[in-house]
Formats: sequence, structure tokens, C-alpha cells
Amino acid sequence: MISDEKLILFSNQLIRLLSKKTFLDIKKIRFQTKKDFQIDPVTRIDVEMEKLIRKFIKSKFYNHSIVGEELKNEIKSSDFTWVIDPIDGTKNLILNLPTWSNLIGLYYKNNPIFSFANFPILKKTYLGLKNKTLLLEKKKIFILRSNKKVIPKNMKLAINTLHSLRNNKVKKYILNYKGFFKVTGSDAYNFCSIAEGRLDALIESGLKQVDILPLVKIIQSSGAIITNWKGTKNFSKGEIIVAANKKIHSYLINKINN
Repeated sequence: MISDEKLILFSNQLIRLLSKKTFLDIKKIRFQTKKDFQIDPVTRIDVEMEKLIRKFIKSKFYNHSIVGEELKNEIKSSDFTWVIDPIDGTKNLILNLPTWSNLIGLYYKNNPIFSFANFPILKKTYLGLKNKTLLLEKKKIFILRSNKKVIPKNMKLAINTLHSLRNNKVKKYILNYKGFFKVTGSDAYNFCSIAEGRLDALIESGLKQVDILPLVKIIQSSGAIITNWKGTKNFSKGEIIVAANKKIHSYLINKINN
């Protein structure tokens, strides 16, 4: 197994590499869409960033499999698989909003063992390790924990986009919710904010596997919970609940399903 120390060293080296990728004029970014029926943008930067990340991973772990959003999967006989979303929040990148990120997850026999969420504009990097979640910011390291004390009536609840409201039960619950609520548009930063204890719950749908899998260890090692809307770990439908603690998770599962 790969030690936390080796993964932290790997992360610091990768952060420095990614920081050299500068974007001189975000306004001039051009994009194509992956879908005919709605805008799902991909830019040249998405592809270039994935090539860069893959090359770096191969330089350290040449025999590992790699699955990414923009390029062809590289499947090898190894029990280790890296999952890459080179630019999570491409629309935010195009609009010059600061919460786009580079997401990387490492799995061993389908179990998450490492998460990396790097926010270049915010200059914040979140790491999910074996038993702890770290925030690297301003040359300091912070250990993060989700909010274990918050209860449902006091929770800060978010959805990322209006996609979740396509489900009638979720829509009814959200529209009648009287507490702290926000539609954030912050993408992966929502997940990290729960790990950091700033946000308490997220209900989301319409996600891809590469939007979810790289973040799982950040959530789990902070003490928070991530499941699908049925309460299991099958994320194939792209529906997720992230909750700061068991009470909030059980409450939201019940609200969505009953």
C-alpha cells in the first residue's frame, strides 16, 4: 500500500506542476460541447491538463491504470486505478469564476484510498488520506473534520444546480425547506466545504463518475458521509447525498425516499 507520506509528497509536487499552467486571458477561452441537446463544455485546457496529470502519474506509478474524463482509459493489470477530472467546473473556468478545480482519486481494488482536489485560483488543495483529510493553504496544513454536532433543523443545505429539482420529492422538500439553503454552482467545492465543516449537506444529481469518485476519500476521512439517494455506494446514476454526520444523512435519505 502507498503511505500517506508518499501521497503528500506526490501532491506537493503535482501542485507545483499545475501552478505553472497559467491562463493569461480566461475571456479568450473557446469551448466545444460534448452533447447536442445541452451545453456540456470542454476546452483545450481540459485536454491539456489531463495529459499533464497523466504524464505525472505515470512518472511515479507507471503500472497503475488511469481513467479520465477527456482521454481514452488506460487499463492495466494493477489493482490501483487513478480517476481524473482535469477541470471540474469547466463552466466556472469559462466564466472566470474561482471554484473550478483539478480532481484526482486513487482506488485500490475499487476502494478509495486517496483524494486530491486542487483549486488553483483559490490556492487551496484538499487531500483525503487513510484516516484524515487535510487542507493545504498558504504553506500551512490543516486537519479537517465535518460538523458532527449539527442537527437537521440547523443544517446548512445546498444543491449545486437546479438539476436535483427534476426529482419531485427533492423539489418539494427544497421548496418547503425553511432553513439555511443555497444553490451554489460551486461544483467540487461543495464537497470540500462539507469536509471543512462550513457546509452540512449537499443533494445533487446529474453527475458523472469522474465528478464523484475523486472526492470520496476527502469526504469519508473528514467524518462525513457520501452515498447515492438510496443510501448505498453505487454512484452510477449520478445522484448523491453528502452529509456532515449520520443524523443528517439519515434525515435526508428519509425525506427523499418517503
